[in-house]
Amino acid sequence: MSRLWRNILIGIGLLIVAIAVLAVRTLNAAGVFDEVKQVAVGTCKTIGNLTGSEDLQIDRQTKTLFVSSADFRALSAGKSSAQDGLYAMSPDHPELGLHKLAGTPEDFHPHGISLYRAPDGVLTLMAVNHPSGFKPSTVEIFEVSDNATGPALNHVGSVKGDLLYRPNDVVAVGKDRFYATNDHGSHSSIGMTLESYLMLPRASVVYYDGSVFHTAAQDLVFANGINISPDRSHVYVAETTGGVVKTYSRDAIGGTLTLQSEFSVARGLDNIDVDEGGNLWVAGHPKIFKLVARGSDPSALSPSQISKVTVAGGIPVSATTVYANLGDQVSGSSVGATFAGHLYIGTVYGPGVLDCVLTK
Repeated sequence: MSRLWRNILIGIGLLIVAIAVLAVRTLNAAGVFDEVKQVAVGTCKTIGNLTGSEDLQIDRQTKTLFVSSADFRALSAGKSSAQDGLYAMSPDHPELGLHKLAGTPEDFHPHGISLYRAPDGVLTLMAVNHPSGFKPSTVEIFEVSDNATGPALNHVGSVKGDLLYRPNDVVAVGKDRFYATNDHGSHSSIGMTLESYLMLPRASVVYYDGSVFHTAAQDLVFANGINISPDRSHVYVAETTGGVVKTYSRDAIGGTLTLQSEFSVARGLDNIDVDEGGNLWVAGHPKIFKLVARGSDPSALSPSQISKVTVAGGIPVSATTVYANLGDQVSGSSVGATFAGHLYIGTVYGPGVLDCVLTK
């Protein structure tokens, strides 16, 4: 055999090995080799029948649960659903269910949401919005007032920009300031697919200072959920395929972020909720390919998992699986938020919101 052919065969062999290594890496990140062991909490019941409850936020002062709902199957086809919008519920009166809030833009299909209560007491709600027909995404800003019939929204602004090209989640740090995650760096569907399956670090976090956008963090692997510590000194970002929560120290004046730690939690990380003690509640998809299958087949089940991450000095130090289900009770968990001894679980594709009693 000639040297040329030997080199060709060696090159082909190395290519096969490289492809195999990448395939195993991707399958491992997707949880293909993992066993999902169910972890139960107390009694659970489903509230409402929303097609998706992707993100939840709780205002503890008014005891109100806010829900972001969008039909992502319709959006992926360039269409929209009339049920899309923001909903609210009183945890004290779950029997009253979820009610849709007026005051949102006409073409409004929310993704991640965030609450900010200013020193003057005014409550601001921000929501990532994906307009139908693949138009550029925005962050919509609302002022929330409380009246006899519940919360009311006043739309005060819409923010868009070139750096906000694939927004997934948002965390408000002022009435008109926020951080948002771009879950991919590519703009094309092919590029995003390659990023996801090859786990390329091209996602980012951007900061809006009230006037312009700045890139706050780069080189993330599928940046998804984002939240902030109660004292506003640390920002947390969940990497979906990376499987870690990255913690950044925050400069409150300039908004810059400095990486402090990377903490492994679980597979398929999604949104992050921060409880009153500063601990993180991180939702995850233990079997990512099953979540993908559920996107095209409503009857397909996708396992769910909620982890509690204990934090010390703003830095994650340990994680415990609080809830895990194979998908028959709740399928495709995207967020877990706690309040008054209850765990509320939202999903990418629905139905409704799962309300579970936490056992001690």
